[in-house]
Amino acid sequence: MKQFYPHFKVYLISFAVIIFFVSLFLVYKKEKSSPAVAGSYDLKEIRKRGKIIAVLDRNSIDYYAYKGRPMGFQLDLLRRFSEYLKLPLEIIVEDNYAKSLKMLGTAQCDIIATNFTILKEQKKHFAFSDPIIQTRQVLVQRKRSKNGPSYIETALDLAKKTVYVKTGSAFHNRLISLSEEIGDTIYVKDSVRYTSEMLIKLVSEGVIDFTVANENLARVNALYYSNIDYSVPLSLEQNTAWVIRKNAPNLEYIINNWLKKIKKESFFSAIYHKYFESEMQSFNFKSEFSSFNGNKISAFDATIKKYSGLIGWDWRLLASLIYQESKFRVDTVSLRGAFGLMQLMPITAQGFNVDSSSSPEENIKAGIMYIKWLDNQFIDRVEQQEERIKFILAAYNIGLGHIFDAQALAKEHGRNNQKWDNNVDFYLLNNSKNLDSLVRNGSVKGRETYAMVRKVMERYHHYKNLIAE
Repeated sequence: MKQFYPHFKVYLISFAVIIFFVSLFLVYKKEKSSPAVAGSYDLKEIRKRGKIIAVLDRNSIDYYAYKGRPMGFQLDLLRRFSEYLKLPLEIIVEDNYAKSLKMLGTAQCDIIATNFTILKEQKKHFAFSDPIIQTRQVLVQRKRSKNGPSYIETALDLAKKTVYVKTGSAFHNRLISLSEEIGDTIYVKDSVRYTSEMLIKLVSEGVIDFTVANENLARVNALYYSNIDYSVPLSLEQNTAWVIRKNAPNLEYIINNWLKKIKKESFFSAIYHKYFESEMQSFNFKSEFSSFNGNKISAFDATIKKYSGLIGWDWRLLASLIYQESKFRVDTVSLRGAFGLMQLMPITAQGFNVDSSSSPEENIKAGIMYIKWLDNQFIDRVEQQEERIKFILAAYNIGLGHIFDAQALAKEHGRNNQKWDNNVDFYLLNNSKNLDSLVRNGSVKGRETYAMVRKVMERYHHYKNLIAE
């Protein structure tokens, strides 16, 4: 035993050293995978990442789809801001406020654009942009009726009443304060499952009697639900704003400068009127092609779903392509002669036995078969299907040969010719400047195709956020 002990001691020390360095590595790895927890994640880091990421809430004002078009007050603002930054915009849907704030703190998003009310307590932990709009909190109840529940005329009447609100919202805190002010109990029920707009619907249907909402949202919902009353205010006018990380002062500065400019432009007043004051909102909401009412993108959803499986595509991706090509208008004919929902060129259509007199279903099926043919041309050139889709979209728009040329140029100049973004797309845009032996199909202005691929993929992302699979 005495002879063994010195060796055991050496082994023990060695083992301890190994554990120490392994622990350091794991801590380092963890820190690397958690950006902005301790340090700064500001505009410089966002630009390096290559996109601006915002959290939105699905509702009939800020973010929804109508007849295949993603729309909304906050979406329109964010799109304009991303154009100002010259950065692509990515939208994440998150209805839970606590989760949104956690994502912001860990740099999984950069902006929360969900009509946050600026509260003193929140300002200790997060930064707010300059106010975007003003609103106040109102009680939402059914209009006075003989057989209905007790009608609330003032906040004092809420004593001993049960009010449902969205979990984590400013409405909860306001009701607790109001309970203190009136000297009686208001029973506040937090709802994780339902958004403010869903709760308004439940009030209209008689499932619950009371909820609280921002007045602008309640006013728009009253256009849909004629039995809704929102006349009882529960707060003074309050500012709503975007929420930003405290360790992103440059982002905060550029947002506020941009807001000062944009609010003076006709664009801001136009979108405010469109989403908060126009009665067209009621028409949009009631349509079966609204993401809130019928969950349909177009009248051709069943056919799109039927044939998208032939190419292994999500039907919403195919729908995004068709919207890009024809906006679902069957009689669309381009200046070059492309026709129908899939905008097939006559020579391509002929190869799949369709023409301008063919039915919408036949047109879609022919377009699918053409996509399948394009997929076969790229299958040995682009291994990952997710990447290959972008190549197929580009070839669908501009032709196979020009994409092959762009791949050849990318490879020649040391780029990845199996990656589209910032690789092959760059050489499609710059094809006309590289008239060498690699360009076998002639020079081309690829900007339209470049934009088309981005728009189809962006719209598909919105469809995934808004339309059930």
